[in-house]
Amino acid sequence: MVLVTGAGGQVGRSLIQALSAKGISVRAWIHREEQKESVLSSGASEIYIGDLALKENAAKAMKGTDTVFFICNTANPREDEIGAHLIRTAKELGNITFIYHSVLHSLLSDMPHHDRKRKVEKTLIDSGIPYVILQPGVFMQMLLPSIRSVKNGGPFIQKFYASRQTKMSFVDMKDYAEAAARIIASGTFTYGTYEFCSNDPCSLTDMENILSQLTGRTVTSAFISDEDFLENSHMSPDSYAGQTLLTMFRHYNKSSFCGNSFTITQILDRNPVSVRDYLAENLETAKSRSSI
Repeated sequence: MVLVTGAGGQVGRSLIQALSAKGISVRAWIHREEQKESVLSSGASEIYIGDLALKENAAKAMKGTDTVFFICNTANPREDEIGAHLIRTAKELGNITFIYHSVLHSLLSDMPHHDRKRKVEKTLIDSGIPYVILQPGVFMQMLLPSIRSVKNGGPFIQKFYASRQTKMSFVDMKDYAEAAARIIASGTFTYGTYEFCSNDPCSLTDMENILSQLTGRTVTSAFISDEDFLENSHMSPDSYAGQTLLTMFRHYNKSSFCGNSFTITQILDRNPVSVRDYLAENLETAKSRSSI
């Protein structure tokens, strides 16, 4: 039995789908009752409802499981604290493998959420319990609002690229989930840290060229302002999550964010979905529209 925390989010539901497809039983830990139906429909066999930050919930949720997959909500200011008490509980219960959903290049401590994830990684390694650390690049699903803009004849609206020099590594969430499920099913990946990215990192010019080829028109870009990003994300300017994400984007734009596809290719035994493939799958081309 695998306990998946943060099971009501996109990553959690994708993981549950991949695990259930392999016949692996999942207990989904969710925060709210209204998330129950979507998680069950994703393939969870059991539900635990409770606040992830409350220590007394951890032992109850982990009882009878052999694997804990810790996913925390984005930019949680207490992720390192939550991770510490979950790891401590798993160690006390014994015979539990702890898998952590971290981030590519968690050592980049100038980004607060990276630094918190780095601390969780250290706590996990220091604990001595069997562990797996997964470090995905940026999920391609974050490009969906940009794809919708292009589909509607607009520009490639985005916040990842402030210059032509910036390069980004993405990964399809479905590939991430499938690779994670294979790791769990195999049981031979413990005490390892694995970087998950798609093929070659993409520049803004690469993105525009791909989108132009797919749509049959010249696609240009528009960089969304901090103010518009916060408003569209329903975040207040002074919120921890909002400022954390803005710090993240500033780092990406200045330094790029690149990783390698070797590890996920080996685990999947195939090439991961490329940015071009993902855009093509989610984008109606101009030719298709004109032929209808």
